[in-house]
Amino acid sequence: PGHGVVLAMGKGGVGKTTVAAAVAVAIAERGYAVHLSTTDPAAHLAATLNDEGNPNLTVSRIDPHVETAKYAAEVLGKAGKNLDEQGRALLEEDLRSPCTEEIAVFRAFASAVAAGKDKFVVLDTAPTGHTILLLDSALAYHREVTRQANQMPEAVENLLPRLRDPSFTRVLIVTLPEATPVHEAAALQRDLRRAGIEPYAWVINQVLSSLVVTDPLLKQRQAHEQKFLFEVSDELASRVASIPWQIEPPTGIDSLSRLSRSDTGPDTTAAGA
Repeated sequence: PGHGVVLAMGKGGVGKTTVAAAVAVAIAERGYAVHLSTTDPAAHLAATLNDEGNPNLTVSRIDPHVETAKYAAEVLGKAGKNLDEQGRALLEEDLRSPCTEEIAVFRAFASAVAAGKDKFVVLDTAPTGHTILLLDSALAYHREVTRQANQMPEAVENLLPRLRDPSFTRVLIVTLPEATPVHEAAALQRDLRRAGIEPYAWVINQVLSSLVVTDPLLKQRQAHEQKFLFEVSDELASRVASIPWQIEPPTGIDSLSRLSRSDTGPDTTAAGA
């Protein structure tokens, strides 16, 4: 429809940042406005894009410290304005609890998803456990924000319906052709389905099978990954894309753009060295 949200989800270290950045670059190259954002504490997006740009592409990070400070100030300004000194001190103490950061990041995540009403938004989400925590925090957040601020932001109220709408949100599960990443991704898919969210496709990163390799260790790994490729394609995913193993992580607009083109690929000669 010319707008919407793409979520790159999966275990930490499988290449979510690369996939999210490549998708965002591909959308921008097609002439659409797209915003690329991350909740990943590692914040690799700036390095991945190598400080290059596209006029259709904007990049930001959901910084937990910034979002927590913003949320605390908002709650103090609204719920705390009519409190006496003791009541305000109790509220400030309450806001120093660990759950406040989760609530603040969750709200920022919901706002980022809401921006998909007007443009494309690509989210490089946090590692699997944290992501599920954010999604499952909806009811807890509702109770907490009602207690502290007595209101529910529109973005939060509509978050789960938007995530469950396949015409608005498409989830890409990113994994590697190895046992632990595939099985953790399968568990993520089950969790998403329990939440009423159907993944759109799987992306298998660092695949050797499409390359000509001569090194014995690489040939052994190439053979070992076959069963996991079949497990994903035959049992787990309705759509699958694979990214060939590369010597260097793709950085910069040109390298990321090549990942999404079916007519080009990485340098396969050096991979066989």
